[in-house]
Amino acid sequence: MIYRIHHDENYLMHLVHPVESMRKLGEKYGVFAFNAEPKPYASVWTPLQIEFHASEGKKSKAMPDVSEHFGRLFLSERACQALKVRLETCGELLPVTHKNGTGYIFNPLITAEQLGAIDDKLTSHDQHGNLAHFGFVEAKLKDTAIFKTRLDTWTGLFCSDMLKQAYENAGLTGITFHPDVSNPIGAPHGTLQ
Repeated sequence: MIYRIHHDENYLMHLVHPVESMRKLGEKYGVFAFNAEPKPYASVWTPLQIEFHASEGKKSKAMPDVSEHFGRLFLSERACQALKVRLETCGELLPVTHKNGTGYIFNPLITAEQLGAIDDKLTSHDQHGNLAHFGFVEAKLKDTAIFKTRLDTWTGLFCSDMLKQAYENAGLTGITFHPDVSNPIGAPHGTLQ
């Protein structure tokens, strides 16, 4: 099964400041903080200082093992050890620091488009031409732990059971997995807030 990864609002979310990425990575690569495109940065990477904040309207104070934000994951040292084998073939682990220590930003580089894994039968648009729904050909993703798609402008993260199971088996915190991959908010539409 394929899942969309969502930030668990019971935990703090990581934030990469644009000024920090511009200052340390330079003009050409400083767009890292606000460009979710699957582009490699390891060759020019200088560890960035990141911050953690509660989601808007939440009062979370707990540090996560894993945090999802803008098409990338933060991994604590513990999470990196638990997930590294699954992740290293799908992207790059970029070291970061924060006020409580060190960790990594996982920058996914594999796309559903590269693997020919967009299911055209499940992909539809509304009467205005806006993307309404999409899905993936799971058989083409069976050996891929995590990936992105151009369909949602690279901001969503999608994973297979192998990553979900590794996360759960390690008892990690900070993200949730939702089977409705085209739903960017995770909660069922129409739920009272």
